[in-house]
Amino acid sequence: MITKKQQLYKVKKPKRKKCKECKQLFTPTRDLQPCCGYDCEVKHIDNNLKGLVSHGEDMREKENKKKKKEFKDNDKKTLLIRAKESVNEYIRLRDKGNTCISCGHTGNRKINAGHFRPAGANQQLRFYTLNIFLQCEQCNSYLAANLIPYRINLISKLGLEKVEEIEANHTTKKYTVEYLQKLIRVFRKKIKLYERKFR
Repeated sequence: MITKKQQLYKVKKPKRKKCKECKQLFTPTRDLQPCCGYDCEVKHIDNNLKGLVSHGEDMREKENKKKKKEFKDNDKKTLLIRAKESVNEYIRLRDKGNTCISCGHTGNRKINAGHFRPAGANQQLRFYTLNIFLQCEQCNSYLAANLIPYRINLISKLGLEKVEEIEANHTTKKYTVEYLQKLIRVFRKKIKLYERKFR
């Protein structure tokens, strides 16, 4: 008769299973063993890695197609993002070689397209190029646009009358899909012209 202690220590023989590579039956020597031997395991791992690599390449191709895709879906949120990207890229090219409008920094800080009047609260000036100038990351993101020196330098660039006109602009603006599509096309053309200029 087998005691409880013997039952606890009794080892069950592993069941035979099919090799994932050569499909032959084998008795595994460890838990979750997928293949019958070393050669089959190497082939199995190689095949899995190839599958992962090809899956990653497929995903990258899909992402690239999405980026290249023109605005067919007429999605307003997507168009607003693309319009912002196009305008910001244009500002960076237009002001290339200039210093930060607020602090005059010329070093290797990240460069942004900084709004004088914030885009979120002033939709009517969101894409107005005289409200946007080259600005360093420090002033734009960490000093809330560093507006006092921004205004002083903006007056020297545009004149007091123009700056006061920007400050007095409180019109409401709602962007349509058609307007945004046209805006993106216009700024892409401007970007191409500046890119040719700097070649």
